[in-house]
Amino acid sequence: MSWPLAESRSRPLAPAPRKRTPRVLWILVVSAFLCGGLLSAAGFSIGWKHEAQRGSSAESALVTATARTHALSAQLASTRASLAAARAHSASLASARRSLEHLNASLRKSLAAATTAQTATAAAAAPLSGDFVRIANELHALGDYLDSTPSGQLDAGYVQTQVTYLAKTVGALRSDLVALAAQAAPAGH
Repeated sequence: MSWPLAESRSRPLAPAPRKRTPRVLWILVVSAFLCGGLLSAAGFSIGWKHEAQRGSSAESALVTATARTHALSAQLASTRASLAAARAHSASLASARRSLEHLNASLRKSLAAATTAQTATAAAAAPLSGDFVRIANELHALGDYLDSTPSGQLDAGYVQTQVTYLAKTVGALRSDLVALAAQAAPAGH
């Protein structure tokens, strides 16, 4: 049997002789490890510096944004206060307007009532002017009679009748004036 397996079974495997690794190889491995460590440290330091700068600029942007937010919040609060004051003033003006509208309506009613009362008073006073004219004419006629007639020829009955008529007419005129004053009083208050 010239089979390679058969031969290998028959021979025991001998351990390979151990060779020592040269120092140069160890120095090379340690140098490579140190070089890798230094390169990693340099890369880490550059990355750290870059991230620190980015963090610093982010902090600066955050401080700027925070200051702007505070300023806008203060401006918003001021605007809200102004808006609240304007709304309160608007409500006050609306209330004053409603009050003035009610007062205007009341004054219009009072004016209408006064106009009606004035018209009624003028209508009631119209006949009185005729009474005044009659009394003035009667007094004028009596005065002319007394002036033109000698005192010995005066008719005492005529004079008495004229005075009684004038007293009665003046009394009726006085009661008409009192009624007219009472009618006009509610309009004038």
